[in-house]
Amino acid sequence: SSGINAEWSLRPGGFSANDKYYFTADLSGYIQLFEFQDNKKIWEFEVGDVLWVMWHPVVPILLAGAVEGGVWMWKVPAFETKTIQLSDKPPVDATFLSTNRHLAVGYQDGTMKVIDLKTGEATVSVETKREITAIGVSPDDNLVMLGTPHSSVVLVTVQTGKIIATLTEHQAGYTAPEGAATDSVEHIAFHPKRPVVAVSYVDNKVCLWDHGLQKLRHTLHHPDGVVKSFWAGDSEHHLVTCCLDGLVRVWDVDQNQTIVEVTGHHDQILDMKISDNLVVTADDSGFVKVFRIA
Repeated sequence: SSGINAEWSLRPGGFSANDKYYFTADLSGYIQLFEFQDNKKIWEFEVGDVLWVMWHPVVPILLAGAVEGGVWMWKVPAFETKTIQLSDKPPVDATFLSTNRHLAVGYQDGTMKVIDLKTGEATVSVETKREITAIGVSPDDNLVMLGTPHSSVVLVTVQTGKIIATLTEHQAGYTAPEGAATDSVEHIAFHPKRPVVAVSYVDNKVCLWDHGLQKLRHTLHHPDGVVKSFWAGDSEHHLVTCCLDGLVRVWDVDQNQTIVEVTGHHDQILDMKISDNLVVTADDSGFVKVFRIA
């Protein structure tokens, strides 16, 4: 696509907020940091197995969630290190609140904590008693949604730390049959304006949940598992999904239909980032594709 440069194509995954630095990281916890201007490596660190690595949204601080339970923070370029160890269970997923000082972290054992990164203490701690696979926070910071391995999502109020609803497509009393395919929640994306959450599942679908009415609005069916979904920048009713079949789809959620299918990947898409109307995808063979949503 014209007008898209390498700087942008890397930024969603690896670029610091000031655009000076980018990182690469692998699952074994080997993190490398580079200066963008001259692509010079300035730092490397091995933290053991990691589940996620992300930049702070505003300041050049790099964060990582380690399998042994710690949340690591490095201030760049001084590389002062801070570890917040509030659990010995894996912090499976994490997302910033709009304060940019608080991080909501979902741990594998079902605990959700809102961590004040300055003090290193949890301001909220909730026990859901079910494994957590994904986490999302509403734009007003009032709600956290937690995904589970068995299709249900849990809604928690941030202020009180209380579970207010558990939402599932299945009827009450349903238990998955022995050997049934997983229906794990992969990703959660709150709509920036509407009371709607797009929840991506391994089980070939995205469900649009109304968190105000606590009911299912639509199901967007896919031919394979859905890795991530994001609301497109300028439009209130366009959702971008990336699927293990190698296709990226743009949906009109008001019409409940696909309006664009983007090809170009010949392997499973493993990750997607979106900023305004630009989308970056990466597949299992290391191929990265950048495209613009009109």
